[in-house]
Amino acid sequence: MKEHLLDSSFVVIDLETTGFDVRHAEVIDVGAVRVEGGMVTETFSSLIDPGFFIPERIKELTGITNAMIVGSPKIREVLPEFMEFVGEDVIVGHHVAQDIKFIDKYTRLYMREKFRKPYICTLELSRKLLPNLPKHSLKDLADYFGVDYSRLHRALDDALITAQVFLELLNLLWSNYGIGDYFSIKRLAKTGRF
Repeated sequence: MKEHLLDSSFVVIDLETTGFDVRHAEVIDVGAVRVEGGMVTETFSSLIDPGFFIPERIKELTGITNAMIVGSPKIREVLPEFMEFVGEDVIVGHHVAQDIKFIDKYTRLYMREKFRKPYICTLELSRKLLPNLPKHSLKDLADYFGVDYSRLHRALDDALITAQVFLELLNLLWSNYGIGDYFSIKRLAKTGRF
C-alpha cells in the first residue's frame, strides 16, 4: 500500500567538500535529515575544519569561507555523531555514491571499518522515472517538482531539498508502477529495482 511506502524511515545526507577527488579533498559541511512517515523529524548539521584553506571555487559555490570554519570540529570528531544519527536507516542522497566514498574514507581511517549501509540515489532514480527530463541536477528536480529552496550547495539545505524530491519520486514510483505491499525503502536500496 502507498501508506507503507510513505511510513518508511530513512536518512537523507549531503556533504560539501573541497573537491571531487576523495584521495585529496576533505569534507567541510555535513547535513542529514531523518524522514519518518513522510515528514522530517530530526536534523544533523556541522561545518568541518578540513585542516587547510578552502579553495576559492568552493567558497564561491558553497558560500563557506575560511572564517566560517574557524573553531569548527575536525571530521574525526563529527563522524561518531553522524554515524549515530544515521543509525540503521537506509541512506538517501543526490549523487550519493560520491558522498558514500568520503564517508567510507573516514570510517576506514578513524573507525577501522568499511562503510556498509544500503542507499538510494535520487539522481539515478530520477533518471529511471523521468527519462525525458533534460537534466537531473538537484536544482532541476526541485524546480520540476516545485520544491522551494533559498540556497543550494550547503549540506543541510541540500539534504532537506533532496528529502522533498525523494518523496515526490516515491509518489511517482507509486503512481507509475502501482507498488504493492511487498515494496519497502530497504528493498529499493538493496536491489535498485521496483
